[in-house]
Amino acid sequence: MLRGETYHLEIIPTQIHVKDTLTPGELNRSYDYCLELFGKHAKSFSFASRYLEPDQRRSIAALYGFCRLADDFVDEVQLEPDQIDTEIGVLGEIVTRLSHGEIFDHPIFHAFGDTMTKYRIPVQYFYELLEGVRMDVHRQEIQTQEELNLYCFRVASTVGLSMCHIWRAIHPETLQRAADLGIAMQQTNILRDIAEDYDKGRIYIPLETRKRFRIRKEDFEAREITPNFRQLLKYEIANARANYASAEIGIRDLPPAAAFTVKVASRVYGNILNAIEKMDYQVFKKRAYVPKWKKFLIAFQCRREYLRDLRQLVMNP
Repeated sequence: MLRGETYHLEIIPTQIHVKDTLTPGELNRSYDYCLELFGKHAKSFSFASRYLEPDQRRSIAALYGFCRLADDFVDEVQLEPDQIDTEIGVLGEIVTRLSHGEIFDHPIFHAFGDTMTKYRIPVQYFYELLEGVRMDVHRQEIQTQEELNLYCFRVASTVGLSMCHIWRAIHPETLQRAADLGIAMQQTNILRDIAEDYDKGRIYIPLETRKRFRIRKEDFEAREITPNFRQLLKYEIANARANYASAEIGIRDLPPAAAFTVKVASRVYGNILNAIEKMDYQVFKKRAYVPKWKKFLIAFQCRREYLRDLRQLVMNP
């Protein structure tokens, strides 16, 4: 299943087998496969990554491929929850074995395993990611902000932390800022997708926060933004923006091309919050989005900053 072939969402770990050898040609084709997947399903981020060195860009595509594979267990794989639990466990075992240099017969695993070992990405990040997937599978009600932060860390921050290793930017404070950005972006996803998630039986806003603003499940069922609901959304948007602001400081620690990539992604996502405000918080009536012209404007502004940083780097090596 390589370039030009259909990407099947239902990749079952128990059906993936060990492979004895991997030729350089097979590895290159596997990276091409991940790049194709990256460009097709993560258009904005793929666009933002165009200034990265080719090896870094394709490694991020491999990382995306694995994360997409893991995430698809929630909505795409037609298995019972206990079976999914088993498959997630097997996927964790595969990750462990990939980190030790073993090879598994699927293009995503070829490229992802090579990326993980080449950049020494801690395997713990991917265990955490899989636990986040498991939280989604069992769909238990989130009780507290701390529990929500843990969920956001697992499903989003772990990806940013992994990318920091690809960019060799692993100072502890830089990693903390990357974690903040992951939480902010996942918070944005949650606010944008309130209606869609509720239709799937999920409410990600913590119970303690809903109680604070006197919001009940019936308010979600009614699909109406009451004054209390509006105040809750304002509160959650402020929380997300605080995390974006913290993350922005850490972006300065990244190499210029990496900083450009992250700035574009961060600012596009941040503008989703603006869109929610502009539509008077009516998240049940339509889905907030950033129009293409706005994305290009953000990219243009970030490009100016990228060129400025590049000049400074040349003048002060």
